[in-house]
Amino acid sequence: MKRSFLILGLFWGVLVLQPAVSRGQTLTPIGTWEVTIQGTDRGTSMMTFSNDMTVTGYGITQKQFGLFSLTGNWGFNSQGDVVVAYVQTLDGTNTAVSFAAQLLRSGRFFAKGTGTSGRFRFKGAKPTDFSDLSGSWVAAVKRGTKTLHETYTISVSSNFPAVFDVVGQGLSDTGSYTLTGEIISASHSKLNASINRTAGLNAVRSSLWGMFKPRKPEMALRGSDDTGAHLDVRAIQ
Repeated sequence: MKRSFLILGLFWGVLVLQPAVSRGQTLTPIGTWEVTIQGTDRGTSMMTFSNDMTVTGYGITQKQFGLFSLTGNWGFNSQGDVVVAYVQTLDGTNTAVSFAAQLLRSGRFFAKGTGTSGRFRFKGAKPTDFSDLSGSWVAAVKRGTKTLHETYTISVSSNFPAVFDVVGQGLSDTGSYTLTGEIISASHSKLNASINRTAGLNAVRSSLWGMFKPRKPEMALRGSDDTGAHLDVRAIQ
């Protein structure tokens, strides 16, 4: 199914259930929001609501191994809630999501929604403090019962605010490999990451989440890769 028809079908599905545009709405979602995703999948996305009633953004979740992009539409229902329908795209695969959010004067929103893969809850807030992860890092990674030794060079993404690009090298008991990936630096020192490890023609993708500890500085991350192996990462500058 083409992306435009998928978004349109979702959006009209939400509006059919709550069909009218609200009147006297004083709050608006226009701008960029940091959105915490919970439910069937968990992660962080950055969503930008525009005057032309479109929404765009990107994010990383635990069950999708990579940085996805999102595009869709938004509007108001008769209760003044913001209704949103969008499609996430990762490696050519589209997943659909829709939700209705209640805007609060505190600059937050809460929402429940559904998607291709299940039910979700969303917490939105205006972005505040993003940790600067730039620089060189050394990491010990526990993968199952084995320990990997890795080095990273992390730099600010030129395409996505609050995203850092990762390149590096690693060494295991079977040899060396290269690393590439992205980290979303969210508010309150929270991190969501997607890291690919490639040895020869073999690539393993992983999804990680955790915290940045600025005093050391240190990144503490945990997650899993697409083989099902558990990962525990401790990285220091």
